Amino acid sequence: MNVSSTEQVSNPSNKVTNTRFLASLVLLLLAWVLVYQDALVGMEAIWSRSDTFAHGYFILPISLWLLWRDKANLLASTVQPTWLPLPLLAISLFVGLFAYAADINVLRQLSSVTSLIFLLWALVGNQLAWRYKFPLAYLLFAVPMGENLIPWLQDVTAWFTVFFLKLNGIPVYVDGLYIQIPTGMFEVAVACSGIRYLIASVAVGSLYGYLTYQKTHKQLIFFVFALFLPILANGIRAYGIVAIAYYSDMEYATGADHLIYGWLFFGLIIMLMFWIGGFFADPENKEAKRSVATLSHDLSNSSWRKMSTAIIALSIIISTGIVFNNINVISAPETPAIALIDKSSFKKANSSSWGITFKDGLQRSHLINNKGAEVFKAVYGNKQTQGELISFENNLHDHDSWTVIETKQRKINDNKVEIVHLRNIKGFSRSYIYQYRAGNYAETSINKIKIAQAFNSLFQLIDTSEIIAASISNNSNLPQVEEELLAALEQLKELEK
Repeated sequence: MNVSSTEQVSNPSNKVTNTRFLASLVLLLLAWVLVYQDALVGMEAIWSRSDTFAHGYFILPISLWLLWRDKANLLASTVQPTWLPLPLLAISLFVGLFAYAADINVLRQLSSVTSLIFLLWALVGNQLAWRYKFPLAYLLFAVPMGENLIPWLQDVTAWFTVFFLKLNGIPVYVDGLYIQIPTGMFEVAVACSGIRYLIASVAVGSLYGYLTYQKTHKQLIFFVFALFLPILANGIRAYGIVAIAYYSDMEYATGADHLIYGWLFFGLIIMLMFWIGGFFADPENKEAKRSVATLSHDLSNSSWRKMSTAIIALSIIISTGIVFNNINVISAPETPAIALIDKSSFKKANSSSWGITFKDGLQRSHLINNKGAEVFKAVYGNKQTQGELISFENNLHDHDSWTVIETKQRKINDNKVEIVHLRNIKGFSRSYIYQYRAGNYAETSINKIKIAQAFNSLFQLIDTSEIIAASISNNSNLPQVEEELLAALEQLKELEK
């Protein structure tokens, strides 16, 4: 039996409100929550402690409200489950599994949301999923991601600031993220990058565009506008702060007040964005809102398709959960065990001369000899109850005290090592060499090591990975320094347990 796309389907078993459909929906959502419970708890923890992502609490309610405002159509709609997104669901679940094994939290959180979107798409069918594509896609804003854009945004903000200062005739000297004017020096810090403004503007702007415009191309244009406006505005804001400080002889806009000015300025920018967008608003299409989404498919095998789609989706989720539970998680000790044994003239170092910091490992040692050469080793589980090898808390050197002068890749027995030459503000120089190891695989790329860790965890090959490093004072004879570093690294291996 074929049903016209403009007619109401009378079969109640195909309704969104059908009891069997709702039961299968609840069952699959519960399975999804069980698989991603750690990612969901992690997202909520970030929302609660970060002002940048506090909007995450409102994303799901907004998406539900967008569905409910079209409830007349939604409750009268029919569902036609589809197998089309099931491969995408499987890929998304695998990515989440990989991210869990590799401790890439943001990727696992993104996987949780995309898996939910693909799951709902499979259950309701192509037509309903397409009609409600924006409420579904809007769920992606719940994922606390975007902080990797901060360095780029800092550079862009610094460029805009210098450009407007020169345009205004204010003398300026720039050194990276440091901006020097006659009355003082400014740094384009993380808080000045504008990441909060950007994320908030895109989240609010995309919602405004969806509610204001009926045509897709106008929604996309406004989304791009909401993306680029805060970047430009933040550059103007940073320029304004420096200019105010210059003309007030550093009396204003140099303390916490510049953050207050920033939020007030951002509020004006959001109002400006809405005001400009209002000039191009489409008239409300009431006819479209009254239309009922129905399907023109053959309904004779509808029950079988609904059942098989739900069973396949549930099987994929359960299989992922089984693999997830089989990944070995190592309990991290309160105090790491000794990783290096003093077999010669090395003794325990009280502190690091170059600031290497690796916390919460299974094993850790930092030794120094009477010539000032330091060696370091830390061992981590590929998956630990607390801490990880590749983490923003772990640093190869103190970035606040040292500036990187040069880096160089070398090879030892076909394994990569990296040599880093440093200099501090007092003119002292120091160099270090390091290497990450995941079993027999050695690398300096944190991304490749992450992949190796995940591979070893998923296939239960090796449970631990490590970092080794050595450092000496730099006497400006770089070839000699590099050979001494290589020798120190070899000496470190002799101290390993």
